[in-house]
Amino acid sequence: MAQRVVVLSSQLITTLSALAYLRWRGLRGTRLEVVSLYRDDLSHSAKAFQPLLQGLAAQDGHHCRFIQIPPDQFGELCLRAGDNVLIGPDQLKCSLLVLPRLDDREGQQMLRTYQASEVVELGESIGVETRLYSEKAQQTRIQSLGLVRRSQAMALVRLDPLVPLGRPVEPLRLQEMLNICASFQKAFVDSEAIRGQQSKGVLLCLPYLRVPKWRVRLRLLGRSFGWRWTPGIENRAYFRRAVCAALRPLPADVPMRVQAHPKNETHHALIERLLASLRPGRSWELLPANEPLEVRLLRGWSDAGSEPWHVLGFGTNLLAAAVFLAPHHRRVGHCQPADQSWWRRCSDPWLNRREWRRSQHVRAMLSNLLDALDQLQAQ
Repeated sequence: MAQRVVVLSSQLITTLSALAYLRWRGLRGTRLEVVSLYRDDLSHSAKAFQPLLQGLAAQDGHHCRFIQIPPDQFGELCLRAGDNVLIGPDQLKCSLLVLPRLDDREGQQMLRTYQASEVVELGESIGVETRLYSEKAQQTRIQSLGLVRRSQAMALVRLDPLVPLGRPVEPLRLQEMLNICASFQKAFVDSEAIRGQQSKGVLLCLPYLRVPKWRVRLRLLGRSFGWRWTPGIENRAYFRRAVCAALRPLPADVPMRVQAHPKNETHHALIERLLASLRPGRSWELLPANEPLEVRLLRGWSDAGSEPWHVLGFGTNLLAAAVFLAPHHRRVGHCQPADQSWWRRCSDPWLNRREWRRSQHVRAMLSNLLDALDQLQAQ
């Protein structure tokens, strides 16, 4: 009987990463289950691409099905075909459990639900080594990983990201990721999902922007009392400086398209106010949150000979953009404030600690990946 592999993924890019990982490890012909714990109407959801992803999995002999488990109903699997299957104890066993993270709530739920012979933390996005941006969160992660290793004593637990910290990217594994993305691109274009060529420009990918509501809050009898903030984006001065520095080398007449985080869909008015102050005279468009980044890149240069977009951003989705744009991966740039003064260099790690730590992490990861892509291209 074919071995059973369970992958936790609700996003297109993490599903592609998992397929590339299985191919790199030589795992073929498995009973592959891609499990999602989220609603499937988010812009990065893999739901709309299930036929294409199942076709990619079938190339390696996998019998793939997509399963949605409501977070509060772990006893029931809702299959995409519309069938409801009640899981029995014998159905919770699998040979390999692949998770983006072991320590977050979803990963912990999967560990409690499935009994696996091997557990792998692949990393988020294309497989980026996890680094949290607060000392408390990072310490909690270390404790959680230790608890996982002790509780999974009978299983092999591995941290196996594609893009690690402190060591080079494995070339053969990266090549498999490129091959999977190229196959998806071909299948996507052949499916006639492209609705038309878009003109060249700059695509700015914003991270999740916090919009705090309360200065001080007290909860009493289920109600909240306190002092509210005037609605505004947290650390907006930092983001403004970072985007302006990234746009400075580019021509002022190049149109800019902005992709906001799906969770900021209700904050588009605040984002538009932030964008309007960046550079007067530059045309920009705030895109609706209805497509993942990878699809926007494919729509941006689907025709032969078309010029790829410049992609700017703050988070690990830049690494996904680099993989999809290869061999034009050097068009991907990281937004970070220019070193304007000693005061900024000293104050950002304290006043904008979360964003500064994210910048350090993403810059190191992106540099590692771009160097590896350069080496593959030179071969």
